[in-house]
Amino acid sequence: MNAAHAAHAAPEPHDWASRAESAVREAIGQAGAAALAGCWAAIAQRPVPTVVLYGPQNAGKTSLLRRLLTEDGTTVPAWAAVSARKETFAADAVESGGLRFVDTPGLMAGDPQHTERAQAALTEADALLLVLNRRGLAADRPHLLAVATGTHFHADRPRPFPAGALLPVVTMADRWGADPGTEEFHELVRESRRALHAQLAPHTGERSAPAAHVVAADPYQMAAGVPAGELRPEHYLLGDEWDGIAALRAALHALAGRTAELRAHTRTRFWTRHAAAALEAGRAELAESEAALAGAGRRRDRALLFEARLDAACAAASARLRALLREELARLVDAAPPAEGDEALRRRAETRLATATGAWRAAAAEEVRRLAFAARAETAAAAAAPGSEAFAAYVDEVVELLRSGAAEAPDPTAPAVTPTAAVWLGLGPLAMAVRHETRRRLREHHAGHAEETRRALADFTADAARDADTPAPGQAAPPPAGTAPDPGAWQADSDPAADDGAAADQPGGDGAAYAFDAYGPDPYAADAYGYPGGPAADAAGGGAHPGHAAEAVVALVEEALVFAAWYHLEHRTRKQAADTAREAARRAARRRAAIDDLTERIAAGCEEDWLRLVAATRTAIRARIPADALVDPLRAEHDRLRGAVATLEQVLGELPL
Repeated sequence: MNAAHAAHAAPEPHDWASRAESAVREAIGQAGAAALAGCWAAIAQRPVPTVVLYGPQNAGKTSLLRRLLTEDGTTVPAWAAVSARKETFAADAVESGGLRFVDTPGLMAGDPQHTERAQAALTEADALLLVLNRRGLAADRPHLLAVATGTHFHADRPRPFPAGALLPVVTMADRWGADPGTEEFHELVRESRRALHAQLAPHTGERSAPAAHVVAADPYQMAAGVPAGELRPEHYLLGDEWDGIAALRAALHALAGRTAELRAHTRTRFWTRHAAAALEAGRAELAESEAALAGAGRRRDRALLFEARLDAACAAASARLRALLREELARLVDAAPPAEGDEALRRRAETRLATATGAWRAAAAEEVRRLAFAARAETAAAAAAPGSEAFAAYVDEVVELLRSGAAEAPDPTAPAVTPTAAVWLGLGPLAMAVRHETRRRLREHHAGHAEETRRALADFTADAARDADTPAPGQAAPPPAGTAPDPGAWQADSDPAADDGAAADQPGGDGAAYAFDAYGPDPYAADAYGYPGGPAADAAGGGAHPGHAAEAVVALVEEALVFAAWYHLEHRTRKQAADTAREAARRAARRRAAIDDLTERIAAGCEEDWLRLVAATRTAIRARIPADALVDPLRAEHDRLRGAVATLEQVLGELPL
């Protein structure tokens, strides 16, 4: 081994490769990692170095391989055919002269699968024949530079081929217009070498830039029409003095004794490439799970916000009701004429309280309904947000899982390939393995908690159905299927036909009919989607009986009149003025306490069914919060992916430069 080889034969971090393999396994799962490890095991067991022929389409890779095999006395396999058409569609291998040659499809052939198969073969290459035409790297400069400098395997920590293992070859020198063997021809050869060196040196370093070989693999295409199995060295006798093949063969034969050294570098490149691919795929999957969790969190936060708004609205409505009742009761007591009888006072109290609480009830119910409508409208508007779409897509996957019984489906992480099928080593299948591993874990969890997941999905899908048809505030909610419309929904008055002449008996005597009593709103029905609708048209009644409240008002008025007469009588006696003031204060306090007590009793009756409406609205809002049965498995996978990505980042960061 010469000094240059020794300088590049520094021991590669074998323990690093083991850590990289473990990190990849964490990202893609046991089955995918086992297939990948099997691919490497097949590579590691090869007794001779693998030389991959790599380059653009029609650069002469197959022609060069045919010549090398023929010169070694190896029978050329039938798949090594040459023509003006595409002939190489897969990465085929053949052993010759102590080396294993792999011919790859040409780059830039207009077929992505050809490019993927060719790039997959790079990960098993112990050495590389970079086969180019006279334009050198110009055909696909960024990619070919990445391969030559090792950044193809990792952008930040390049893994180049060791010295002597990267052999740039410029082919078809016999077609450059100069007579082979002449000084003009040799000058063109030297110019071609200098041009390729100038393209590589700025990126590899002046000393590390590999020397180019300029060859004419099939001089004058004399052997192009000879069947592969019939090729002999004599088919190439016309150019054996100037075609450059002898120097190239010597460089290749020097690789035959470096199997262990080259294979150590190959192992590092192999796991570097796949760790980087797994990291890219893991980051993409992590971003998707983060978006889905963000969508779920957004739904939860918005639902909690609307619940807080509902609480605030309820507190304000309840405070308004009590303030209103206190004011009305105080007015009734203060304004009661001394000669007014108990029955007249009772009727006046019922009328005043019915009017006040009826208006409050309509306003409070409409406020709750507007809030429910706003919650549904906001959820529908937010459904198009990226996170919401990601979470909805995740829910769709879970729905499909439970619908199709996919829990018994075969594990998709195990690719249907043999360990030697290098095409599986491409980035695309590895990204699929990361995704399939995540889906497999989610599938196993939901299959093991099927009933819990179904209940969570029932709430989620029912919530989506409610959003599909939301009535605006002030409009009647659609009735359940199979029922007659409710003309009285969200209206204060009832159907006049239902009064049956009893309107004159209602409070006020003005023919006004109420679908509720003064102190207890009627039950609130649910709409067709499970959300609270308007008050029922029939008067169910509820809360305190109007007669009881009116009698309490009468008692307060009588007490106030007696106190007023006594106060005026006693007030004339100055001697008792102070006692009278104290007694008046005590009686005023008792009066306020009585009004407060009556206010609470009346309010409790008024709020009883309204609070049921609020509770139904709260339930509908909270139904928008994704259940833990849906979110927890997703969060667990997110945490696993985050750990896998962090491990891959750490391992790749430890790769020596």
